Amino acid sequence: MKRVLITGASGYLGGRFADLMEKFPGVERVVGLDVNPPKRKGTKFVFVRKDVREPMTALLKAHQIDTVVHAAWILPPLHNRKFMESVNLEGTRNVLRSASEAGVSRIVHCSSTTAYGFHPDNPPVLTEESPLRGNAEFTYSKNKREAEELCARFQQSHPEVGLLVIRPCFVCGPGFENPMSRHLEKKVVLLPRSSAPLQYVHEDDLVEAVRLLLEQEKSGVYNIAADGAISFVEMVRILGNKPLEVPESLMAPLVAVAWTLRIRRLTEFPPTALPMLRYPWIASNQKLKRDTGFQFRFTTREAFEDYARSVRTRARAG
Repeated sequence: MKRVLITGASGYLGGRFADLMEKFPGVERVVGLDVNPPKRKGTKFVFVRKDVREPMTALLKAHQIDTVVHAAWILPPLHNRKFMESVNLEGTRNVLRSASEAGVSRIVHCSSTTAYGFHPDNPPVLTEESPLRGNAEFTYSKNKREAEELCARFQQSHPEVGLLVIRPCFVCGPGFENPMSRHLEKKVVLLPRSSAPLQYVHEDDLVEAVRLLLEQEKSGVYNIAADGAISFVEMVRILGNKPLEVPESLMAPLVAVAWTLRIRRLTEFPPTALPMLRYPWIASNQKLKRDTGFQFRFTTREAFEDYARSVRTRARAG
C-alpha cells in the first residue's frame, strides 16, 4: 500500500483515516476527496474537491492509487431522502466501479453496525454472520445495508480485489459531533421510556483497529465495537443533563411533529429513528480480537466518558 485515496476526507472518520495514512509505513501519497476542503494538512496529503458520485477513474489512474478508503457518507438524517440515498448509494457504486476500472488492488468500505437494523428480535449479540436487516424506513440504516449488498456483489465479480468492510458501532471521543451528540448535550433530553443500551467505540480505538487490519492485509467483514454497553439515561446523567423519559404513545407523534416542523431544539431525528433507541443492536468484537490480536483501550463507558470530558472542557473554554 503506497498510494491511498480517501473519500469523505474532510469528515469525522475520513479525517482520522487521513491522519492514519499520513503516518502509515510505506505510504507515499494520500489523496483526500471531498466536496468541502479539509482543515488538516500533511506532507503526503493532496486534496481534490470532488463529489463522490462524479467519475474518478482518471483521478485514480493519475495518482496511481492502489488503495481506496470509502468513508464518504451522509450521516445526519435529511428531509431530502432522495439526495441522501444518491450520495450514499450512487457514491458507493461509483467508487467500486472506478476502483475496478483503475486497477485498484484494495478497497476499504466503511459500513456500520446499523446495517444489522434495530429490531425487537435481534439476538443478544450480532456477529458478522448475522443477517443484515437495516430498517427500510430509516434511511441511514437502510443505505448501510444496501451499500454492503453492493460490496458483496462487487467482491463476487472482482475476487482479485482485496475488499475490507468495517462495521463500527457509534464512534465517540473528543471529535464526537453529530445529531446524537447534540441531542445528548441538551439540558433536557427527550428519551423513549423503553430504550435499549447503546454501544460505542472510541475514535482512537477505531483508527488503531483499522491500522492493524491494513497491516495484516485482512479482507472480509469486521465489527469494530468496544466491550460493554451504556444506557441512554446514564449517558445523559454523565453529561450532567436531565433525562425526560416519554411514553412511546407520546414520543412518536412528538418527534414526528418536531421533525416535520424542523424544531431542532427538540430533536434532529425523524420518528423512523426511534427503533434505534428502543431495540438492541449490540455487536460482537470477537472476530476482530481473534484475527488480529487487537485490544481495545476503551470500553463503551470509558469512550463515552472521554467524550463527556471533552464537552466539559469546551464548556469551560466558553
